[in-house]
Amino acid sequence: MATQNLTFLLNKNLDFPVTDEPWTSLLSGTGMTAEATTDIPEMNRLLEEGGPNMAYVPGAGFCVMMRKGNPHYRGLVIATSKFSGQPAQRTLLVVRHDDQASNIDDLEGSTYGYLNRSCSSSFFPPAIMLNEKGKKLETFFELKQVAGWQDRVDAVVAKSIRATMILEDVWKMTPGNAQVTKVVGEYDTCVPAVLIVRKDLDPDVVTTFQEHLLSYMPDWKNVYGAFRPFYFADIQTFYHQLCQLPVDEV
Repeated sequence: MATQNLTFLLNKNLDFPVTDEPWTSLLSGTGMTAEATTDIPEMNRLLEEGGPNMAYVPGAGFCVMMRKGNPHYRGLVIATSKFSGQPAQRTLLVVRHDDQASNIDDLEGSTYGYLNRSCSSSFFPPAIMLNEKGKKLETFFELKQVAGWQDRVDAVVAKSIRATMILEDVWKMTPGNAQVTKVVGEYDTCVPAVLIVRKDLDPDVVTTFQEHLLSYMPDWKNVYGAFRPFYFADIQTFYHQLCQLPVDEV
């Protein structure tokens, strides 16, 4: 395979071990340079322009790209739940164990922690849940950005925020969460991360990466499980619900 000057852009929050083997050798062999970032606005700008040849993005982020008519990319593989093996996950609305709230309605006006505005588990699910009630996320809650996954649960326990939504898969990885928090709501059709490629990327490069991705066995501590081929059917429900949100929430 001829060496090319290609770029692979990754959302660092998605926990993909791009600096480990076999990915370092694969990247080198295909002439691809990887960059992991937490600068989501800049990442979105680059993807809007179609710059990166390949990218690893939140499922919700890819749905937003589709809603806005991004013409450059297609899904290659989608991550799965490491517990179910399915390309869908449940996210839990959690508060402290001693909180009097019993559902999302009881939390109006409270501080709510989210990872970022592309987050498939902490930003879009409550927006969808509230939109179905005729309410808007940014007026219902006092929003506070909180980095990390378990860190958001810890912030709830520490009372720096009142509530957050966290993937059930992540919540279960810390058994103590069940004692110090309680679940007051859930959203069942979160879309996991999606690895996307430019539609004009060399088919040999695409095939090589897809074969490695589908045989990849992630560490159990990773946020996501193994990959499956991407099909729109796996994100259709979430995409439909996201498309119902007001433009200023997407």
